Amino acid sequence: MIPKTANVVIIGSGAMGASTAYHLAKMGVKDIVILEKEEVPGGHTTSRCAGGFRHQFSTKINVLLSKLSIEKIRYLQEELNYNFDINYCGYVFLLTENDDLSFFKNAVKMQNELNVNTQWLELNEIKEMLPMMRIDDVIAATYYEYDGLMEPSSLVNAYLSEAEKMGVKIFTGETVIGIDTKDNKIEGIATISGKISTPIVVNAAGPWAGEIGKLVNVNIPIKPVMQQLFFTSKIEWVSNSFPVVIFPYEGLGFHKEGDGLLTGMTKPPVKDNCFELMIDEEWELLHCEKAIQRIPDIENTYIRSRWAGFYEETEDDHPIVGSIPGIDGFYCIAGFNGHGFMQSPICGQLLAEEIIYGKARSLDIEILRVERFYNGKCTYTESFKI
Repeated sequence: MIPKTANVVIIGSGAMGASTAYHLAKMGVKDIVILEKEEVPGGHTTSRCAGGFRHQFSTKINVLLSKLSIEKIRYLQEELNYNFDINYCGYVFLLTENDDLSFFKNAVKMQNELNVNTQWLELNEIKEMLPMMRIDDVIAATYYEYDGLMEPSSLVNAYLSEAEKMGVKIFTGETVIGIDTKDNKIEGIATISGKISTPIVVNAAGPWAGEIGKLVNVNIPIKPVMQQLFFTSKIEWVSNSFPVVIFPYEGLGFHKEGDGLLTGMTKPPVKDNCFELMIDEEWELLHCEKAIQRIPDIENTYIRSRWAGFYEETEDDHPIVGSIPGIDGFYCIAGFNGHGFMQSPICGQLLAEEIIYGKARSLDIEILRVERFYNGKCTYTESFKI
C-alpha cells in the first residue's frame, strides 16, 4: 500500500528515476517514494535499450554528461562490488558524406580537448578494423576505444538496490492519474491506489514525460518515437572485440550480442504521441536489406529475437533536466533521445543537487532547462546519433 506522505515522489523507476532516487538518498533525503506503472522496476524503456555507452557526441554538454557518467559507473562497479559486464569494445562512426567531414573533425577536436581521445580513422585503417563489412562508400570514421557495452538492467538494479538499503520505497503497478497543486506549488500526487501528500514530484517518466506534464498543465515537449531491434543467430567471426558500428546517415547500427549481432535502424515516427509497441514488419524487411548490404554474412543467419521500445525525443536532441517554471516542487529528468541509460549516473546526481541545493553543483545544466523551448534558445542539435 502506498504511503500517505512522502518528501519526494519520483514517477518512473527506469535509469533516470533510479539514479535520482539513489543520489537523493545518498545526500540524506528521507521518505522518498518511486512510483512505477509497470509490474517490474525499470521494466519498460531502460530494459529495452541496446546497452551502449559512449563519449562521442557533437555537443560539449553531451560529452561531459557521458564522461562523468561512465566515471560514476566505474565507481559503482569497483567500490560497491557490482558487475555490469562492461565491454570496452569501442564505437566507430562511419562517415559517407564529404560535406560533413570538417564538422566531424571539429567534433573530434572538441572531444580531445575534453580528454576524450577519439581518433580520426582513414579508409585503410577502417578496412583493417572491419574486414567483414562493405564500406566502399565510407570516407573516414571516428573511433574511441573506451566506448562500449554493458547490461542496462544491471545498472538500474544496482541503483534501486542501493536506494532501498537507504530507505527508498518502490511501488510497482502504480499509474499516476493526477498531480495536486495549490498556489502553483506541488501538494500531492494521485495514483490508481490512492493519494500521497508531497511537496516534490520528479517527472522521470521517459516517453510519458509529456503526458505527466499535462497533469499540471505544463508543456514538456517530449514525444515517444518507437524503434525496433533484432538479434541474429550465430556468426562465426563475432567476438568481444567487434566494436559498436554506426552509420549515422543511414541510422544503422550493429554490435555484438551473444554469438550474433544486434542491429537497429532508426525508424521515422509514423504519428505523434503514439504509445503502441508493435513490430513493423515492412520496416524490418527494409532494415534486413540494409543490414545485409553492410554485413553480407547476415544473409546466412536468422532472426533469433526482436523487440521494440521508445526513444523519448526532443526538438534539439538534448534532455530536459531541472525544475519546471511556474510549478514549485515540480522537476523533470527525461527526453534523452536514446542516450538516457548511458547518461543517467551524472544526471540523477545533478537533479538531486538541484532539488537539495537549489542548483546543480557538479555541472552547469542551464542549457538543459525546459525554458529553452519556450524562448527559442534551442539552436543546437546532436549529430552523433542513431
